[in-house]
Amino acid sequence: MTIRDLLNPYKRDAKSPARSAAGSRIQLANLGGEADAWLEPMLADFLSLASSVCNTPIAMMTQLHADLGLQHPFISVLNGRGDIRNQWWRFPGQNGVSRTAVDFSVCEHAGRSGRNLTEIADLRGDGRFAESALANGTPHVRFYAAVPLVASNGDILGTLCVMAHEPKTLDAKQRDAFIKLGRQLESQLESRRTMQKLEQQTLTDGLTGIGNRRSFDLRLREEWTRHLRNARPLSMLMVDVDYFKQYNDTYGHPAGDALLTQLARVLRSPLRASDFLARYGGDEFSLILPDTDEVGAHQVAERIKRAVAAVKWPHTEIEISLGAATVTPSEMCDFHALLQAADKAMYLRKHGRTPNNA
Repeated sequence: MTIRDLLNPYKRDAKSPARSAAGSRIQLANLGGEADAWLEPMLADFLSLASSVCNTPIAMMTQLHADLGLQHPFISVLNGRGDIRNQWWRFPGQNGVSRTAVDFSVCEHAGRSGRNLTEIADLRGDGRFAESALANGTPHVRFYAAVPLVASNGDILGTLCVMAHEPKTLDAKQRDAFIKLGRQLESQLESRRTMQKLEQQTLTDGLTGIGNRRSFDLRLREEWTRHLRNARPLSMLMVDVDYFKQYNDTYGHPAGDALLTQLARVLRSPLRASDFLARYGGDEFSLILPDTDEVGAHQVAERIKRAVAAVKWPHTEIEISLGAATVTPSEMCDFHALLQAADKAMYLRKHGRTPNNA
């Protein structure tokens, strides 16, 4: 493991890989994850009930725009806009559900109908949807009915749909039961969204709006596991404000809080989407840099120092101390050692000493 105070220029070794841009773009793949696992078993039951209630072979839920808390949602572009777009299908004989990312205009139409049931006896006989992919491509749907799923704040979560290969209509009892089933699913999704917002609050620093110490610990464990699995380097930066106590004593604690909030925004600016910033405690911040070698960590640190120097800070200019540590797949250590190495590098930098490679 290498620790540095990042004070002196660093000459890149030609054999060292540059900092990867992986994670800087949204990946459009279903990678699964704990955040996804709660939804599919519930949907399998709801879709099975919807098919039974309406006597249709196919049921489906469409996620149109609102976030359902998926760890790896499908993102698609509609009208030049990137939206979260998922569909979960249940076909005859299927135990679970299948997820796709195909856009259907008919579901958009149903989602905009307020809280009213949309029922189309024959898609091919309806001038609005006769040429739709749903009617003309697999699974060749003729009958379509949908209940909009709307959150309490007005967000359109999606639609609960039933379909058949032949034209048909629902009777009054089926319509009533289908609408009630949709309201139950809507309630389940809304409760989950509320719970996730509360969980997110426990992982967010109330002052700066970035991750707190708890979320940092969780993320470090995740990235450490990924580092071991993928055999890629992992780096960490530790940052704190020099003479922050004197700043607080001179200008007051509200000014100190404002300084930390502004510093969090500055620290976040040079980071990739895959990087993670947290307030570690007090005036100390931690940055986790996945898939980043020693050279890449140095590059990030230099960008941070330039960004801090370019800001016109209130009251007086500030200085920060930066420490870094990098671990490569060939090294035997744990993530606690990585954290300690970065913290040691920052401490030595703060006190004007240059650490040796260890």
